[in-house]
Amino acid sequence: MNIIKTGALLLCLLSPLAQAETTLFGLTLGKSTLQEVEQSYTLQDKNTASGQSDRRNYYVVDGKQFNEPQLKDAALYFDDAQTLGTILFTFPSSLEKYKALEEQLSRQYPRIKMAPFVSEPLRLDKAEFQNDTTHIRLEYNVYSTFLSFTDLKYRAANQKRLAEKKALEANKPKKEP
Repeated sequence: MNIIKTGALLLCLLSPLAQAETTLFGLTLGKSTLQEVEQSYTLQDKNTASGQSDRRNYYVVDGKQFNEPQLKDAALYFDDAQTLGTILFTFPSSLEKYKALEEQLSRQYPRIKMAPFVSEPLRLDKAEFQNDTTHIRLEYNVYSTFLSFTDLKYRAANQKRLAEKKALEANKPKKEP
């Protein structure tokens, strides 16, 4: 029965991914606005530190709102224009769930070639995928299994912001002891 539930979840999450735009549970990366999301979901744990570095404007949606019993929650990240940039799904830690998601993603997205992953004490495995519009990261650790979908424009803007912040910090005069 657990395999059937996992299969149903995979179909729900991943079947729309063959489209040019990534739409998950009625939410379209790079298109859905905060106002549209608020009409469909009850948002919790709001963090709206506008102008901060990567992933600061976010809201959490309880997994029960998605009618998926295995889903703990989904964190929705928005840019400064309040457009959805990332959806981060959190599942209980499960090697079975991780492998099922990894297999499905491998069939639907080109895998990003990464240096061989060396297991860390808490992070056990990860995989990354990308198409023309979306970056996907799947991570399995001792606490949870994470699956994130990020709009590439949102990702590029955050990487640029982080690079600018690093450059500013590097150019600050260092205090002498």
